[in-house]
Amino acid sequence: MDAFPKKSAPPMLRLVHLMAFTAFLRHAGAPVDRLLRRQKLPVLCEDPDTFVPLSRVWSFFAAAARHEDPSLGWLVGAHAGDHNLNIGLLRKLETAPTLFYALQRLVQKVSTEASHLQLGIHERRDDILFYTHYSGMREVPGYMISQAYQLEIIIGLIRHFLGSQWVPDEVGIEHRRAPAIVEERLPGSRILTQQPMGYIAVPRSCLHQAVRSPDPKSGVADDSVLSEKSHYIDTLRAVLMSYLPDGYPSARFAAELMDVSERTLARMLSACGITYGTLVDEVRFTVAKKLLQKPGARIGEVAISVGFDDQSNFTRMFRRVGGLTPGEFRKAVELHPKLIH
Repeated sequence: MDAFPKKSAPPMLRLVHLMAFTAFLRHAGAPVDRLLRRQKLPVLCEDPDTFVPLSRVWSFFAAAARHEDPSLGWLVGAHAGDHNLNIGLLRKLETAPTLFYALQRLVQKVSTEASHLQLGIHERRDDILFYTHYSGMREVPGYMISQAYQLEIIIGLIRHFLGSQWVPDEVGIEHRRAPAIVEERLPGSRILTQQPMGYIAVPRSCLHQAVRSPDPKSGVADDSVLSEKSHYIDTLRAVLMSYLPDGYPSARFAAELMDVSERTLARMLSACGITYGTLVDEVRFTVAKKLLQKPGARIGEVAISVGFDDQSNFTRMFRRVGGLTPGEFRKAVELHPKLIH
């Protein structure tokens, strides 16, 4: 029997999020150092990837909100945008082939780094709810400020894909009332209070969108243009497009095309945070999305063009990557042709 009872480690938070608040508050002339010391938080540390106790950070948020503005979480989130995400993670999200895939990647990443934060996707008929929640911590001072900040960060990420003027149709918050700044920031949005989680509603018709103004050296482009500076993975994507009509290109076959071993190929893909199967799905989706926009193209024919001999399997892949079926995608194209990219 252990001499001391086992106790789980307290929740921690990356310093980068605290730094977003301190930068905003310093600009406003608030006594940041004094507030930090009261909560026993570091004053001089400048490494954003270190960790600090979550409870102390939230206490700092609560004290700063009382001192400066009750809407502090919304203000800081809007000011900082989504760039307080880890830069490597942000790049992986921006290079996802669709918004739906990017949100799934974010959920997977957070699940490996945060044991207490519940981040996820709840699917409804016409939209999805991308939600955030800390179980059993709703009444902790600073919780609502943290949630407001998170929701603004999520909106910033979504706007990478849907444009800077995008506003969600519906926003849910756990607080009993929404501050006026929410309606100012999100005109036209339906704000629902006292919800079991904080969330942003995203229409299914938008989930297939790729990031706006993508980096030409990364991600999945509709037309692959190769150059000496092309990324290795981009080259592989471009090559695989040529072989899709012949059926699923195996990893061994792809490795031969790239003149490496299958093990080396897997290692290179892993370094980019992707598996071979995921890569093929992304390429298939990108080609299928382009073909489906052609007048008269039949879904079954498109399925064959990207290597599927079973239309139902094609539909499952398309929905897995894009968040909607090929038929729903075509309807979205018809309703909003200028928004398709």
